[in-house]
Amino acid sequence: MGKVEKLRELSDQLKFPDYNGFPDIELYMDQVLDFLSRSKTSLRDDDRLSSAMVNNYIKADVLPRARGKKYSREHLVYLSIILRLKQVLSVKDTGYLIKVSKHRKTDEEFYESFRSMVETCATALSERALNSEEHLPEIAMRLAVESYLCKIASEYIIDNISSYPDDESDKKLSRPDNTENQK
Repeated sequence: MGKVEKLRELSDQLKFPDYNGFPDIELYMDQVLDFLSRSKTSLRDDDRLSSAMVNNYIKADVLPRARGKKYSREHLVYLSIILRLKQVLSVKDTGYLIKVSKHRKTDEEFYESFRSMVETCATALSERALNSEEHLPEIAMRLAVESYLCKIASEYIIDNISSYPDDESDKKLSRPDNTENQK
C-alpha cells in the first residue's frame, strides 16, 4: 500500500465513536485518562491527556467540574472534542467556540454534529490526497498552508461572533477575556 493510500487508513483510525460508545457510568480520573488514551487524536504519542490538563480545562471553564471525583459521559464528550480542537485553537478559543456551537443543543446533538463534521472533512481530505498528482512533500506543504489559513480564518470568526446563532433576541456574548475584535 502506498503512502497516500495510508492516509485514508489513518483517517479511519482517527474516527470518533458514536455518542453511545462513551460509558454512561461515572469514572474516576485514571479511568477517564485510560478511556481517552485509547481514542487517537493525533499520530504522535506526545499528545496524551493528563490529569493536569483536565484540571486546567476545568479552571479555564472549558470543561464542567467533576461531580465529586467522578466524571460523566458529558465530560468524556467534551474532552474528546477539546483534544481535537486544541490541535489548532487556544484553550480559550476552544471553550468559547464550544459554548456558542453547543447553544440550544443537547450534548448528544452537539457531539454527533461535531463527529459528522470530522468524518466529512476526513473523507474529503482522503479523496483529495488520493486523487492528487503531487508528490508527498507538496501535499504536506499544501495541507500545512491550508491548515494555517483555516486557523487564521477560524480565529477571525471566533473574535467576531457577537451573538448566539439563531437567537431571536440577538443576545450579546462576551469573550472570556473580554477582547473586542482584536484581530
